[in-house]
Amino acid sequence: MMRGLRIAVVVLIGLFELAGFVTVLISYERPAAEYGFNLGPDGVTIIAVEPGLPAAKAGVVPGDRIVYESLSVGGRLNAVLNEWVDPGTTLQLPVIHQGIARTVALTPVELPWLYGMADLSYAFAGLALGAVSLALVLLRPSRMTWGFALIAPPLLLPEILMRRAQHGPQSFGLGFEIAVALIYALQAAGTMIFASRFPADDPRGLNRLIDRLAVPAGIAAAAVYIYVDCSIWLAPSAPPAWILFAQDYVVPGFPNLAALIALISTYFTSLGNVRSRLAPTLAAFVLLVVTTTVADFGAVQTSNADQVLFLYFAFAFSAVLLALAVAYGVIRHRVIDVNFIVGRTLVYTVLTVFAVSIFTLIEYLFGKLLERGGLATVLEIVAAVIIGLSLNALHGRLDKFIDVVLFRRRHAAEARLERAAATLPHATSRDLVDEMLVAEPTDALDLASAAVFVFDESRERYVRSAAEGWRAHDAAELAADDHLVVRLRAEREPVDISDLRWPRADLPAGTQQPLYAVPIAIGNRVEAIALYGGHSGGEDLDPDERRSLRGLAGGAALAYDHLLAQSLRRSLEKLRTENASLQHVERTLSDIIKQRLRGPGDPA
Repeated sequence: MMRGLRIAVVVLIGLFELAGFVTVLISYERPAAEYGFNLGPDGVTIIAVEPGLPAAKAGVVPGDRIVYESLSVGGRLNAVLNEWVDPGTTLQLPVIHQGIARTVALTPVELPWLYGMADLSYAFAGLALGAVSLALVLLRPSRMTWGFALIAPPLLLPEILMRRAQHGPQSFGLGFEIAVALIYALQAAGTMIFASRFPADDPRGLNRLIDRLAVPAGIAAAAVYIYVDCSIWLAPSAPPAWILFAQDYVVPGFPNLAALIALISTYFTSLGNVRSRLAPTLAAFVLLVVTTTVADFGAVQTSNADQVLFLYFAFAFSAVLLALAVAYGVIRHRVIDVNFIVGRTLVYTVLTVFAVSIFTLIEYLFGKLLERGGLATVLEIVAAVIIGLSLNALHGRLDKFIDVVLFRRRHAAEARLERAAATLPHATSRDLVDEMLVAEPTDALDLASAAVFVFDESRERYVRSAAEGWRAHDAAELAADDHLVVRLRAEREPVDISDLRWPRADLPAGTQQPLYAVPIAIGNRVEAIALYGGHSGGEDLDPDERRSLRGLAGGAALAYDHLLAQSLRRSLEKLRTENASLQHVERTLSDIIKQRLRGPGDPA
């Protein structure tokens, strides 16, 4: 059930991110505009005016104070939240200059076309981070990976929707802004959680404190953001200065500072050989934290197009770099120990679609870039040829990559269990068979528990003969009328225990809970029952792993059959020996009797 819920949440987040990406892809060329001024943390004092832009041309200077009560909602969103506006959206800006009140009409200037590219770069960065983080949630669901998955969604929020919300009904506009506030608050908590728990999901020392502060910090961020949004849409006066200061500096700065401290702490408390493996990922995360902080503060302090664009592109680059560093670290250095619980076919399909999509998006992007120069048609022809040639080699490369890199650990585990299954028929004792049924799967697949119950004819019940992850007071016997035993005896097929009503209170709980029951049958007789739990990380067994366990049970059945045959053979040899001895005694007695019956003088 938990696995199904996890997959459902991952799918919902993935669909949200994909929808955001597609929306940005469709709308990034639509122009945005700005007025060219920035407010201070009190929400009314102008602290920066960009030369050459509408505010400067209208005579607005730093130190002027706006009359907040007279501003439209769109003007408040632009002034307080630094949101862009649509070209042609005239703003009536009431200001007080040296004690004199006046109103200036500002017609925004269209931003350079590179701003659309900055929005697109955010979308690509969010897509990369989202793909890696959601994959990690599927591969190793934990508080750490869920925190990582919360970092990407804000990057995929289409800027065009924020501008549309400025002109929509109050209920829609305020609701949209609150939804955005919650997404950014989740990002703040997720950043702290991932940074404090990376890479082992086991925060210690200072990182434990940062991890505990993550959720309160996210709640505080949501409260600040929502309060500001409600004030903008509903209140006649500006939010308190301390709230705006918290929104602009404390709320974005505290999680980033905490994450930076956690990362530095992780690096210096790690062993030397671990540091070298963690260094690329840690460095990429530090770069993301730094560029995020600088970009947040820069957007508040200046309207200079060149500076803001540089910060936006730097942030997008650092986000992509983090996604690549985490993916490389997981695949190459196992900085996060993952279990591939998704099928190979699914992974292959996802990677193929992703690769083809990247080729297509690159062609589309560069086509748009060069469209201004009239070279789009030439580029599309060249790109189509390159893509056609590349896709021919894509299948083989992906197939090799999946087998050799992603599923190397799984293949090793499957090979180990296959060797164990082939070895079992040569076992010389039932104890060795029972031990291998437990030890081999728990070691190869990193299972949390395993147990074998062998049938005891004298007691007409199955008795636990070997186990790992089971306590001494857990079930030691399974009666002949036990629900699971009856089912396995009737069908002689493995059973997913979650599909069976099995009212027992003496079983391991938590990650050690049995999930899969495999009968070990000789003909129509169930000789033993093997119970297996999920992975030590809490993941369920996937179809390939269950198939390996069934193969191991088949080897055990051959082993039991072979040992039974050997036992019968030894019994037969013993009976033959006894029979020969009895025959010898019989002949001896017969001779003695014959001699006595003949008498001493009788001829032989």
